[in-house]
Amino acid sequence: MLTVLGFVIGVFLVGYGIYTGKAPIEIFLNWNGVAIVVGGTIASTFVSYPIREVLRAFRSYFVIFKSGSHNYVKAVNQMVNATRSFQRDGMESLSRETNPMKKLWIFQDGVQMMANGFSKEETHVILEDQISWQMAREMKQHQLFATMGKFAPAFGMIGTLIGLINMLITLQSNPGEVGIGLAVALTTTFYGLILTNIIFMPISEKIKERAENNLLLETMELEAVDMLYDGKNYIYVRDKLCAYLSAGSRKKVSKLSKTNGKISRTPEKALA
Repeated sequence: MLTVLGFVIGVFLVGYGIYTGKAPIEIFLNWNGVAIVVGGTIASTFVSYPIREVLRAFRSYFVIFKSGSHNYVKAVNQMVNATRSFQRDGMESLSRETNPMKKLWIFQDGVQMMANGFSKEETHVILEDQISWQMAREMKQHQLFATMGKFAPAFGMIGTLIGLINMLITLQSNPGEVGIGLAVALTTTFYGLILTNIIFMPISEKIKERAENNLLLETMELEAVDMLYDGKNYIYVRDKLCAYLSAGSRKKVSKLSKTNGKISRTPEKALA
């Protein structure tokens, strides 16, 4: 939601500046400049990166409009509950607990490897590789949009230079149109800066932030899998995972743990 809001505010402010200025709006509509900046940026990106990476990055453009944050409190609570079930009822119960955890894919994979008889060291190495390569793929997309953010102003300047050359050629025959020619020539620099500062660089930073959030959650999941292998008590697991969280989130996890503890003790009291 904030991504869309920020984009709308940025476009609105630029549009407002154009609308309230003295220059006619038509001056800012330079389709040759758009072709040079957009076409040149895309062409240079295809030269710099494999087409597979470019297409993947363009698909990730739509992903940035979704929330990039995770519900760490819920994730910790789910992993603690799974650990408690494992200690109480064994592997079968643990597998049932992890089935709904679609977003905790590292934890799910670790539990599956544990059920398949993998050692702790084997599981840790595999999961660590998965996390590393996932981070590498996401950072590649971050770098690609950052590169596009560098190309766009450069092609904007190229378009401006082309416009200036054309303007100087016609200077002798039409000296009265120098101002308009210069204004049109500068629009390509304007396009390059707009694309960089409203689209490419914000997308690049958004992808980087999502990658860092994913890395934090996946690291917590790997830690939880290691503690499952070590047979750590679920209270220790909760406190260890809470070390990754803020003070406010730790309090929320603690409250959830107390609630879960009351729920789990209710049947026992009823039976008594």
